[in-house]
Amino acid sequence: MASRAERLRVLFLCTGNACRSQMAEGWARALRSDSIEPYSAGTDPHGLNRLAVRAMAEAGIDISRHASKSVHALTGVPFDFVVTVCDSASEACPTFPAPAKVLHVGFDDPPRFAKGATTDDEALPHYRRVRDEIRRFVETLPQAFFGDSTMTSPACRNDSCCPPAASDANAVREQVREGYAKIAQGGSCGPSGSGAGCCGAPAFSPDQLAQAIGYTSGDLDALPDGANMGLSCGNPTALASLRPGEVVLDLGAGGGFDCFVAGPNVGRTGRVIGVDMTPDMLSKARRNVASYRDRTGLENVEFRLGEIEALPVADASVDVVISNCVLNLSPDKPRVWREIARVLKPGGRVAVSDLALLRPLPESVKADVQALVGCVAGAVLVEQTRGMASAAGLTEVALTLKPRYIDAMMDWQDPLYRRIVERLPAGSKPSDYITSLDVSARKPSSR
Repeated sequence: MASRAERLRVLFLCTGNACRSQMAEGWARALRSDSIEPYSAGTDPHGLNRLAVRAMAEAGIDISRHASKSVHALTGVPFDFVVTVCDSASEACPTFPAPAKVLHVGFDDPPRFAKGATTDDEALPHYRRVRDEIRRFVETLPQAFFGDSTMTSPACRNDSCCPPAASDANAVREQVREGYAKIAQGGSCGPSGSGAGCCGAPAFSPDQLAQAIGYTSGDLDALPDGANMGLSCGNPTALASLRPGEVVLDLGAGGGFDCFVAGPNVGRTGRVIGVDMTPDMLSKARRNVASYRDRTGLENVEFRLGEIEALPVADASVDVVISNCVLNLSPDKPRVWREIARVLKPGGRVAVSDLALLRPLPESVKADVQALVGCVAGAVLVEQTRGMASAAGLTEVALTLKPRYIDAMMDWQDPLYRRIVERLPAGSKPSDYITSLDVSARKPSSR
């Protein structure tokens, strides 16, 4: 180990010094003590967060004895680098004497994203995701300190000094969350104000769209009012061939549409768990449970707050994973597939309906923010989907292309989607690039 004089003194600065900065200090002590002497502090400290302590303990790191400190208690320490790990800290960043340089690396705030959770187990996936993102950053140190364009001079008092630089993944996740919150609240995520869904401005009503892409009138009869918001691009419940007594997990459950379709199929001895990262959607789905129970007499559907990259579900506890027009929105699709494999029981199966690309989209379309929320720019090539599922350890991966669904799903006269069409090469049409895709796969049985 290098001597204290040879190691870089690094301060991880957050607002409360309760969660993100404490995690960063913990990781730095565990992984980089040979080159870094880490500290953490807050501009407004308010004590350790017990779920942050628990998440770090799961990774084998004890931060329970750390103290929550004010940055002013460390003014005499000659820091080499100050890392602000939240936007509020960067905005209120005090002046540090030379040789300190400041780097802003923004991470999501776990307490904010877990505020709709009803249990610790439901909240913890948010802490685990941020914990793992912070670890990946710490693993780049100290190399990331040198030659980085976000490095600043010693004085730091405002955004021009410490510009926000949140990761692309976090920005995408927040953008999608906001778009779906608007839909849950009865608004639109598109510029037309039509109330259209994030998987396209539909040419039909939600029920007409559902029937056009494979749902039966029987599927729709038990649905609570408002559960079908026209966000589908296929019928994963039919693809899954659900059986009584099975445990089903729906990724990105929204208002509960596919959960309420699946519930009668698995019956009284089965269970359906819907996971969604948008509190407004979760509230809508939970309100719909009473209506579903009145219509079916079943109490077999529940909803949990969580992200599909860090599912609030136990290992090997699910018979079937379904998802409908959601995986394309994830900024970390390989991790989603690994999570699917983790929660499936041996022999369990996957039934996903998604949007995929037949060939790469033009850069002008990929760069359109509205198109990303519309499930288009976030889609990947068909064969990439096969590769991610296989890499996660799933077998019997089967892909069924349904490009004709695209015309049913999307009203290409809607201003948002007209903009996409206008950016395509002359003579081409959306279905030359985009397809609805059914994905089925299975987790190998134990030997």
